[in-house]
Amino acid sequence: MTKRKIARARRICGAALAASMAATFGMLAAQGRWTEALPLHLCSVSALLAVYLSRRDSQSALDFLWYLGMAGAALALIFPAPAVSLWQAAFNASYVVTHAMAIAVPVLSMMGGMRPTRGGAFHVLTQLHALAALSFAANDVLGTDFLFLAGPPAGTPLVAVYAMGKAAYYAFLEALLLAVCGAMTCLARVIFRHKT
Repeated sequence: MTKRKIARARRICGAALAASMAATFGMLAAQGRWTEALPLHLCSVSALLAVYLSRRDSQSALDFLWYLGMAGAALALIFPAPAVSLWQAAFNASYVVTHAMAIAVPVLSMMGGMRPTRGGAFHVLTQLHALAALSFAANDVLGTDFLFLAGPPAGTPLVAVYAMGKAAYYAFLEALLLAVCGAMTCLARVIFRHKT
């Protein structure tokens, strides 16, 4: 696949992602649930960064997607938890497209020659903790559940962890983030020959 074809595929995936996000926002807003569409979930932030990355070679966007976003999107596809909607089939389709394209765009970017920054996990975790602080505040004011900090999405393994108490739940989320960043750091060493 030539770089030109890769760049074109990247733009197409970015356009599909932008369209699916717009559809999701439209469906939520039509039901008076616009606060749920604020980009304060890991996957929402990842999707916005992927749309930007589809048009520009952004190192910070690629790093966030590599160290956390792609894994988060993959987990969302393995353990789907789309919000309930009056148009459930359309909402589910939008959910799948959003998460799949949030993986496809950075993969295509790396096929085109981009690489995640060595040691970038620390900066990504710092950014995510800043997002978590903002999400805590938004959840308190709006009664939302951004980053699943107020409670786990139904039907996922996080429900069992939450049953052990909030302290255990938050500790598990933190451990999960560290594990994902650690795994992606190791994977980068293998694929991109990152040195320690």
